[in-house]
Amino acid sequence: MNHNLREVVDAISKNYSYVIIDNEAGMEHLSRRTTRDVDHLLIISDPTQRGIVSAERIASLRHELDIRVENAYLILNRLNGDIPFELQEKMNTLNIPLLGVVPANAQLAEFELSGKPLVDLGGDSPVYQAVAAMMERML
Repeated sequence: MNHNLREVVDAISKNYSYVIIDNEAGMEHLSRRTTRDVDHLLIISDPTQRGIVSAERIASLRHELDIRVENAYLILNRLNGDIPFELQEKMNTLNIPLLGVVPANAQLAEFELSGKPLVDLGGDSPVYQAVAAMMERML
């Protein structure tokens, strides 16, 4: 199955400027090597020590498995307020830069519960603005 998925991704990527693969949380997609050449690996973490440790493991796994990743970035998701000092200290030890923070947002939570598409958040949404700024910075 992993081999088939790899072949499909390889075939599709020849026809598009961008191919985005949204994986479930965890390291399985990397350890199964369903992707081999990645321009931008976005490692999303909740703002917890456990989440940052998992992000660190995912970032190191790309080297262990010899997966070509041109750029890897950390994104903190659903952060209330500023990054806590202890979390910032841990993040400073990582070998991946912080691309940005998606703020916790009641409207986003409401959209997720109701099944509304996130593209309907609108340009004035703090979540939209944060993600747009990260994409500009990345590209």
